[in-house]
Amino acid sequence: MIFLCSVAAFRNTSLKAATGRSSLTGVVSAFSASPVTSSRSNNFDTQLKASFLEDLTRNFSSMTGGATTKSQYYTVGITGASGLIGTAFQNELGAIGNINGKPVRVVTFKRGNQAEAVEADSLSDEAFSGTKSITWNPSGSDAADVVDTGVLQSLDALVHLSGENISTGQGLLAPLGIRPWTDSKKQEILDSRTITTSALAKAIAASGNKKCDFLVASGVGVYGSDFIGDSAAPAANESADVSSTSGFLAEISRVWEAETAPANKSGNRVVQMRNGVVLSTKGGALAKLYPIFFLGGGGIVGSGEQYFPYVSNRDMARAMVHVLETPSLKGPVNMCAPTPATNADFTSAMGTVLNRPTLLPFPAFAVSLLFGEMGEEVLLGGTRAAPKKLLDSGFSFQHPTVEDAVRSAVNENV
Repeated sequence: MIFLCSVAAFRNTSLKAATGRSSLTGVVSAFSASPVTSSRSNNFDTQLKASFLEDLTRNFSSMTGGATTKSQYYTVGITGASGLIGTAFQNELGAIGNINGKPVRVVTFKRGNQAEAVEADSLSDEAFSGTKSITWNPSGSDAADVVDTGVLQSLDALVHLSGENISTGQGLLAPLGIRPWTDSKKQEILDSRTITTSALAKAIAASGNKKCDFLVASGVGVYGSDFIGDSAAPAANESADVSSTSGFLAEISRVWEAETAPANKSGNRVVQMRNGVVLSTKGGALAKLYPIFFLGGGGIVGSGEQYFPYVSNRDMARAMVHVLETPSLKGPVNMCAPTPATNADFTSAMGTVLNRPTLLPFPAFAVSLLFGEMGEEVLLGGTRAAPKKLLDSGFSFQHPTVEDAVRSAVNENV
């Protein structure tokens, strides 16, 4: 019962070497592909070279077209900015400070019944640095009614993170934020993703700002939920055919991603971020599970053999910044850790990190009885995905294993 929510310019060189972010998809790959020696000195030299070349490329990009607007700032719009991922993303942007050689500023989008008319002067470099909030209306009848056109014309990127939680609700296990999927709940999940994404994609296209990248949250559930046990298929990467994968979440994800088409057709770079389960004690699945595991009440769900696609919240935020910095990344990008784990692996990691027993299982028949389709797909089903595009583009995970990710969530409080 414990695992119910689980699926639902040259900067400081040492810092850059630690983060693993790189917009050098070609040159850094050449370095990383070379044999690793046991010499600490040689390893440091390699990191130094990669870090220097990364910053050199980023600054060159800003001089040759990487800079997207006339502003001296790199401006990022964010929906769902106050959520778990949005908060970590903003913190990461603040820590990085610059993208494409420009200082970063943020426009947070708050939903309302009417799009806010924003004075052009308020978006000028003289008037706006740091963070600014504007109101948008995803139900607007046309692009201008969705969000002020001037705001979109000022953006280098729009990151769309908002959407109805797939498992929160009311009922028997309301304290855990779980309820079965009713028809109305399914419609909420669908509409909160497709209507908003379509509205923003059309508004971006209508704005004429072809330099505004559009990053949209999706999910690894698009690959289906039948990755279970030793007979499971290999981890799915972004080239996998998802046209006929089964399950409600797979169907939702397909329709969701398709709604980005207007922005793609208008020439904007579009990235569908196929997120794994983001691990953080500040929200999401782990925040609900943490106190129960802490009290020694944790255990596997069903057989425990279903694959569990996870990512630490810190790595999620870092990967999003990496996507912004890496113009070669387009289309679907798996945002999950590179080391596959099952439900049993996750349960074991929780026990290890918290030094608690994990002996209280939640049997499959009880999951099906209580939660029907939602339980069978989200709790008993499994997804196994590989972040091939992130790795191929030079991204390095700080928390590549499930124990690393759990430890980050518990100890770093990200």
